[in-house]
Amino acid sequence: MREGRVAGVPARVMRVGFVGELGYEIHVPAENAAHVWDALMAAGAQFAHPALRRRSPAPAALEKGHVIIGQDTDGLTTPAQASMEWAVKMDKPFFVGQRSPAHHREAAAETETGRLRSDASFAGSAPKECHLIIRDGQIAGRVTSVAHSPALGHVIGLALIAPEMAGEGTRFNIRVEAGAMVEARVVATPFYDAAGERQKVAAHAPQPEALPA
Repeated sequence: MREGRVAGVPARVMRVGFVGELGYEIHVPAENAAHVWDALMAAGAQFAHPALRRRSPAPAALEKGHVIIGQDTDGLTTPAQASMEWAVKMDKPFFVGQRSPAHHREAAAETETGRLRSDASFAGSAPKECHLIIRDGQIAGRVTSVAHSPALGHVIGLALIAPEMAGEGTRFNIRVEAGAMVEARVVATPFYDAAGERQKVAAHAPQPEALPA
């Protein structure tokens, strides 16, 4: 993180990786946000890149398997169900709310976050968020995030599913609109760029021959 000025406005610029690519957040006082936004859009016009909106980064973030709190989780989702127990340091002597995750660790989990993808040959109606996962004729979960991956060329997504289905390679159906069934399977994440090379400066640096004279 660095502090400085952007378009003449005091700013904090932070390198972040929400979308799995090299990127930055620019934090400015709220009253200056519109001015900075207009300046950035004007400076970037020559590159013909559209503005990123709230849902625009979702496919790129999804390719990295990033969980979006409030979309892939809700108020009842535990860290274990979200595959995020790593974020809760239970070895601390005490923290507010410590009893709840400790209790849930002892209880049997009802759902777990699964990473799913369609087959490359899939060409039908794509699943949507909240479409139900069906296995052996029974509801076994729901889709929480889904998108067509430009990098991979097929549909990928996250879902809350029964724990016994979360193993890599498990196949199941997703009931889409009009009751049609789409087959999907559980895969490992990240879906794309597992080594994180796309978040490094070197991955985006111009090659020597491409530098201007």
